Amino acid sequence: MKLPVLLLLPVLLAGGGMVMVPGGPERAAGQGAVEVPRQESARAQLEYAARRKRELHGRGGEARRRARAEAVAAYRAVGVHFPRDRTLRAEAAFRAGELLRAGGAAVEALEEFRAARRLGERTEFEARAGMEIGHLHRRKRRHLEALVAYERILADGDSAHRQRDRASYWAGRVHEELGRPGDARRCYERVARRGADPVDRIRAFDAWASSLIDRSDLEGAAGVLELCRSSLRDVALEETALGERVREALERMRSVGRLAREVEERLRRRAEEDSAGAGKGRPIPPRHTPRPRFSAARPDACLPPGLD
Repeated sequence: MKLPVLLLLPVLLAGGGMVMVPGGPERAAGQGAVEVPRQESARAQLEYAARRKRELHGRGGEARRRARAEAVAAYRAVGVHFPRDRTLRAEAAFRAGELLRAGGAAVEALEEFRAARRLGERTEFEARAGMEIGHLHRRKRRHLEALVAYERILADGDSAHRQRDRASYWAGRVHEELGRPGDARRCYERVARRGADPVDRIRAFDAWASSLIDRSDLEGAAGVLELCRSSLRDVALEETALGERVREALERMRSVGRLAREVEERLRRRAEEDSAGAGKGRPIPPRHTPRPRFSAARPDACLPPGLD
């Protein structure tokens, strides 16, 4: 009978202090088990697991797979040896989930992240694990499950501001995939206007503007980019590490180039229409089209297309 990893009982070895712990995605009891020695404290057990994790660096193929299994087992052993330390068990489950996810074991990673969220209630790992749960569902196109995970973080007043910002952004991405552009834009706008981290705000502004370009609302997209520029101008001009991060994020915005191309295409089409109309003797009505003006060399004026 196959059992969930968290329900598998460790097998105590003779000699004391050593347990056999499942180290990989194998589900049968005892399969893939790794010997893990007991350390003097839960913190020391966690640090032991971190050392095993570092052994993945520079390895490939079968050696990397074995090293990953040993690191996963070491993190799982924190809960085996020190079941009363919920906080460190939460971190250990989260780290095990990261390793399993990176190794392609999405189902087992989801189990570990769920354990981390439960054990880490009212700690940073509740939101962090919840975010990973949402990402796993989203990548598998389980959109409703992903939204539930992200919205749980948004509803939790104890979650860090930045975690709620990121949950809102990713909820917006899911709404877009579900064909709900209005809901998506509301999620992006929340982060763009009130986000804690400027780089997260820029990413949200970019997604918000792109969603408007998708519906051919070029004037609306130009307005969003103007708001982005005016909101982040001061920090973009700082000669600090944060200022550098912000300038780099501004340069990466895809909506700026998209808007410029869409405006040029609109102008081209209208020029053709006007030329055809003039040839037939019809009067040409006045046109109003946003013309993008930006300079990558000047962060205080680099982003927004202005309106004529």
